[in-house]
Amino acid sequence: MIIQKQKVLEINNTIKKIIKLPQKNSSFKSFKLQKMQVSNPSNSFDEMAQKYKNAKELPIFKDIIEFTMLQTIGDLKGLKVLDLACDEGNNCRIMRKKGASEVLGVDISPEMIDLAESSEKSIPLGCKYLVHDASTLEKMGEFDLVVAIYLLNYAQTKGELRKFCEVAYKNLKKGGRFIGFNDNPFHKGGLSSELKKYGFTKESPEIGRKEGDPIKYTFYLKDGSEFSFDDYWLSPKTYEDVFKETGFEDFKWEGPFLDDSLTKEERDKYDVYMANPPGIGFSMKKMA
Repeated sequence: MIIQKQKVLEINNTIKKIIKLPQKNSSFKSFKLQKMQVSNPSNSFDEMAQKYKNAKELPIFKDIIEFTMLQTIGDLKGLKVLDLACDEGNNCRIMRKKGASEVLGVDISPEMIDLAESSEKSIPLGCKYLVHDASTLEKMGEFDLVVAIYLLNYAQTKGELRKFCEVAYKNLKKGGRFIGFNDNPFHKGGLSSELKKYGFTKESPEIGRKEGDPIKYTFYLKDGSEFSFDDYWLSPKTYEDVFKETGFEDFKWEGPFLDDSLTKEERDKYDVYMANPPGIGFSMKKMA
């Protein structure tokens, strides 16, 4: 989830883990998914969740991020999927509609999971949801696919990145795939104000960028409101080293890909984004 780091800090001292995790090799369907209870959650918690859901209405999410995710995954038919940092469950629902047999979405935010469960109640698709920190999740089963959209960039250190990757690895069956979309570590620094026409800006150190430096995103919503959050820069080498050390193979940076169903005029509107992409996909697999 794109606001993962801030939420970890806000609820670090208030969360009591009451989730009974399944035994090794059991299916996530074999136990009751329960919420972690949060004492006196702040009003900003609810506000940020709803604002981020509203930000998903920006065309860039469907035209580039969602499209890159689906292109990278390929055929979803019959796959058992774990979505780490699932936000309000939009991608879970998309993957279920595309043929995934089971989808479990995990997010640290109770508010995000409330939104996800509300959508599931309104139009049932069979998606399951769980409130939990993606860096400490136990083995929930053996999945064909683990998805992480804007999660890994919340790692501020190599060690934090490894925790996310270890969770993905242990939840995959042999030969299973780990795919996602992330802040692009190749993207040049500075203030990318030219991206505002897509509904957001991105700002990071332009010179002397170091591991763990913050990257500030600001989103501008249709109602005139805006909100900001930080994620963190790690070098491409750090990402690639951690993926290899965790045990993954066949790693590739993917895209980003622009929806090929768009008209030429619609595609041309993304010329600035595609010339220096602020986001990028990735894929790898667990050794068979």
